Amino acid sequence: MSTNRVDAGKKIIKHSARFILSAAIISAFLFSAHALSNYFSVSFPAPLSAMLALFLALQLGIVKLHWLTSGAHPLLNYMPLFFVPAAAAIIEHVELVARYWLPLLLCLVIVPLIGLFIIGTIMQRLGEEQ
Repeated sequence: MSTNRVDAGKKIIKHSARFILSAAIISAFLFSAHALSNYFSVSFPAPLSAMLALFLALQLGIVKLHWLTSGAHPLLNYMPLFFVPAAAAIIEHVELVARYWLPLLLCLVIVPLIGLFIIGTIMQRLGEEQ
């Protein structure tokens, strides 16, 4: 019976260590992006530059995906909650949405559709070359 408790304790410690490592890596990229943004006085959003840097590190193999999964899963599980304030702001400013519905429609629907079409066309042509 005590070996089960020891195994369970080891499993919890291992999972906690993976979570801490994952959160530390994600936080390090975000902190570095904020520091560089402030140092160079760049108006580019630090979270976006951190995400791009992390993506690049993943693509180059500097950071392994399994290092991030423990800390990323909780963030992804609660991500819809991050959009609640934005939805509340939209409801709060209905008159602005009513006034500028056409530019909003173009920005939120038409432009992404054009982007998807262009990316799809490029990928089809790249696929034909291979």
